[in-house]
Amino acid sequence: MVASSVRCAGRRSLRPPILAQSEIRDRRKRAFPRMPRLGKNYPAEVAIFGEPKATLPEISEAIRRHTGKSGHPQAAKRTEAVAAAFAAERAQLATRAEADAARLPISPLTLMHEVAKATPADAVVVDEAISSAQGIRHFFRCADAKSFFGLRGGGIGWGLPAALGVKLALPKRPVVALVGDGSSMYTNQALWTAARESLAVVYVIFNNTSYRILKQRTKALKGFSAEDDHYVAMDLDKPLIDFVGLARSLGVPGVRVEKSSDIGPAVGRGLASGGPYLIDVKIDRSFA
Repeated sequence: MVASSVRCAGRRSLRPPILAQSEIRDRRKRAFPRMPRLGKNYPAEVAIFGEPKATLPEISEAIRRHTGKSGHPQAAKRTEAVAAAFAAERAQLATRAEADAARLPISPLTLMHEVAKATPADAVVVDEAISSAQGIRHFFRCADAKSFFGLRGGGIGWGLPAALGVKLALPKRPVVALVGDGSSMYTNQALWTAARESLAVVYVIFNNTSYRILKQRTKALKGFSAEDDHYVAMDLDKPLIDFVGLARSLGVPGVRVEKSSDIGPAVGRGLASGGPYLIDVKIDRSFA
């Protein structure tokens, strides 16, 4: 990723996996809520120490004063360029997803594409797909700021219960939660709550029978695991987990899907059920 300008406010500058692929050219402006973050990893010619809630409105007003009512002349061009690039990337990902439609096990990208096609425009998406999340920002068209809820940190397991909170807050909107199988094992008791309270959430389990994100991170260390392709305690296959059976034991109906052509109809049935519903999708377990 090459960026001419990066602004960070109220958080760590960037996660290490992103930084490793990034080239920071503009080091002039950063807003930090805590003093220890000032220039911690990358220097900044101008570092602002202040509460983001108070600081950002003042920065925005300063930008407006210097650009006028019509905005900066280059801003519209940049917006158009970004939109065009995003649309091209979306089309490319969709082409890949459709080309892989016959693959078995299902490609995570194909699964994401099929779920997005079957999800209503007014739906709320809860994202804990983790390492299988490619395409989620491209395929789902969020109607408003309350249409998408995702991770704020590295902890996993929040997706199943968080989706219930979203449904309670937005009861009139469909809620679809995309959750990895490993993540779901942290909090599968949320399914019982969903059944008890009759909360209509459609759960799509991205089932690669492993903690894929941990394998990716461990392989990146280039240690013994990477050398012999053996990852201790990162597989969920002995025994295999019957997520449909698990959900049923907690009062939630569900279905197991192994072909991409069955994904859309399964999502449709889940949304039409009027209650909680789980779709266990077997996906490719390979990782880079």
